[in-house]
This record gives sequence, structure tokens and C-alpha cells, in this order.
Amino acid sequence: MLLGELAPAEGALQRADFRAVYIDQDYSYLDGNLSVYEQAQKHNPGALEEHEIKTRLNRFLFGPADWDKPSSALSGGERMRLLLCVLNIGTKAPDVIVLDEPTNNLDMQNVEILTAAMNGYDGTLLVVSHDEEFLASLGIETAIEV
Repeated sequence: MLLGELAPAEGALQRADFRAVYIDQDYSYLDGNLSVYEQAQKHNPGALEEHEIKTRLNRFLFGPADWDKPSSALSGGERMRLLLCVLNIGTKAPDVIVLDEPTNNLDMQNVEILTAAMNGYDGTLLVVSHDEEFLASLGIETAIEV
């Protein structure tokens, strides 16, 4: 309901207009039919030239050997890094990022990259996770336990 994908079974829900990104465990935000470079280009609103896109891919550990790989062939950690990279390429950060068990498929290096990216994000984070160490590293202030 928060993302506008479901309607309430009863009553009404009013939402302010905002841009949200939902990062699920399957990284469905990414198009598996596109290569790593094509994925980055898809999220480039035209402001960045090719060399700048490739520089940003390199910052997220995608070198020239990775640019033609299909996104569907990437590991969970690589998909997370690519997703963070394409968010970094966009000209406007989302107002809300929803993370659904983001550390499930990640090794320690990718958890650190994710943590650094989320700590540098200036917006609302909604995190669903059982990873107490990750939550603590994000400085989560409010928790709803189910």
C-alpha cells in the first residue's frame, strides 16, 4: 500500500506524491534482459556521457569485462551493486527506499558497500531485515517487530 501497488481491503488511504524504489530480494528493479552497461544507460536521463557512466560502473566494481554481461547472469551481490549504481546514475534520488531483506544474498564486501550507500542516502529508508548487525550499522532508530 505504501508503494501504491495494493489498495486497502477496507477504508481509504491517502498518499502524498513521492518517488519510491522497492529493492526486493530478486532485484526486480533491474531488467534481466539488459547488459550491465545497458542497465546503467537505461537509468541515465541523458545527463551523463558514456565515459561517465563507465566511470560510475567502475566505482561499483564493474570493469570493462562486466559491461556486456547480462544482468540476469549476475550474483545477488553483483545485482545489488548494479542497482545501487543505477540509482547513483539517476539525477534525482528517490524520496523513499524500501529494502526487503537486503543482506540475504550478499557477502561481507557487498554488505559494506550497501551500508555505505544507504548511510550516504538522504531520504526515508524502510528496511525489512532480521540482520541486527546491518540494522545497527544503518543507525535504525525505530523498529516495528512482527
